[in-house]
Amino acid sequence: MDNKPASPDPYTSPGALYDQAPCGLVCIDAEQRVVHINRTLIQWLGLDPVQFVQGRPTSSVDFLGLVGQTDAHSRAMLGSHLALLTRGDVGATLVLDIQGPQGRVFRAEFGMEPVLGEGGRFLCASAVVLDATERSRTEHQLAELKQELEQRVTRRTNQLVAANRDIDVFSHSVSHDLRAPLRHISSFVSLAQERLGSDGDSQLLQYQASIAKSTKRMSLMIEGLLEYARMGRVSLARQQVPLSPLVQGVVRHLQAEHPTRSIEWVIDDDLPQVRGDAILLAEMLRNLLQNAVNFTRTRPLARIEVGQWTDSSGERVVFVRDNGVGFDLEHAPNLFALFQRQHHSMDYEGIGTGLALAQRIVERHGGRIWCEAASSAGCTFAISLPAQVIDPESEFGRLPA
Repeated sequence: MDNKPASPDPYTSPGALYDQAPCGLVCIDAEQRVVHINRTLIQWLGLDPVQFVQGRPTSSVDFLGLVGQTDAHSRAMLGSHLALLTRGDVGATLVLDIQGPQGRVFRAEFGMEPVLGEGGRFLCASAVVLDATERSRTEHQLAELKQELEQRVTRRTNQLVAANRDIDVFSHSVSHDLRAPLRHISSFVSLAQERLGSDGDSQLLQYQASIAKSTKRMSLMIEGLLEYARMGRVSLARQQVPLSPLVQGVVRHLQAEHPTRSIEWVIDDDLPQVRGDAILLAEMLRNLLQNAVNFTRTRPLARIEVGQWTDSSGERVVFVRDNGVGFDLEHAPNLFALFQRQHHSMDYEGIGTGLALAQRIVERHGGRIWCEAASSAGCTFAISLPAQVIDPESEFGRLPA
């Protein structure tokens, strides 16, 4: 039987694994000289392999001179790291920009650990060398993108702050500068009516009534404008809100306000819960339901339904549907615009703020609202609200009130 020991596997021997490792490996003594270097790092640096025998330099080789970093700063950094390792401190990381073959400059990251001999005597620093060029480039790009994003957010925030400041000025002007003339007009119209009396000139009385009606409408429009501005700024008092009881509460108020109307109310008692401001959500529902009440006025029996469906993505959508007059969507590009109406103001009450307010509230909750309708075939408003509220302004921080 042949008892001759097997030859070591050249691919799995410790020396081969060290030499062919996918990272650079080097040992540096306390005088910053190369003690041992593997083939990978020799190739990275474009060195002549003849200068090394089994990884050991044939003559004294200064490490920093080897990697082309002989400046005082690099030498001081390496000296500081070696001094720490000499005292037995924990390892450290040194980063140097090194020039390799064909003038290629790459960022090398040296993870250094002390190699100690008998009695804890420092022998050398063992360093694992990684090519961190791509990572460094990626980190630099990410830092630039982060800075650009922060600048964009800052600009956007400043724009929103400026817009809010303009709204403050506008709201103050509307509240004080526009209301005063309207009050004066109303007062003089009342005085004129008293002077004319009920037996006055019929044409003048008609003029007076028209002025009074227009003044009242203008006053309501100012109130609607202020409410619209306020709705975009009010803070959301977030809580879990079950929509079914909220809808039922709004319906009870509308029934009390329209006791003579014949309306069939169909309310789903299993509407979803959403997270948001209960008062604002109730206001949104009231505007949609009041809109349905208004435009079913000509129906002998109005039918208003609040229900839900699940779309293809699994999202639950709440809808308000009526059997009212409807309208042609082709002629309603500004359905949710302020003061825009799809029917003559003489035929149906309102000033055209309800749908605009409803949309603003839905958007403040991170949701969306849309409409499906046809002329003389009723109307359906659909609302999609997230289970968790997303304030569109939150990414820019809370703006000053």
